Amino acid sequence: MTKQENPGALAGATGAGNAFQAAAGGFPNLACKAGQGTVYSVKMDGGEPFDIAVSGRTRWALDRLRAAGKRGCTPITAPAPRWAAYVHNLRSVGVAIETIHEKHGGEFAGTHARYVLRCEALPLKGGAA
Repeated sequence: MTKQENPGALAGATGAGNAFQAAAGGFPNLACKAGQGTVYSVKMDGGEPFDIAVSGRTRWALDRLRAAGKRGCTPITAPAPRWAAYVHNLRSVGVAIETIHEKHGGEFAGTHARYVLRCEALPLKGGAA
């Protein structure tokens, strides 16, 4: 059998050439299109602050996490279709977010995630909107 290549893996993939980029701590990641988004200064306890740029639902999620403070957010308290993806995007640019797994009852008993921002993230004035 001959090895077949995936023609959509790079050049043919939807969105090829529109790679999502953000700089946090000197490495590119998935958060927003290069040169777009709201710029935030992120500071971990005892660490040097660094800037990130986020847009769309990822920015929305960061704003919800900032507003929620220590109580955090769940997909029930701040409904959105892909919370885990937004958190993944933020973590990939260096934002510290804790996931707390909570049990719930009801007809579909199980667990759900509560996301808590564990660093300071402040929007910078004059950043791209």
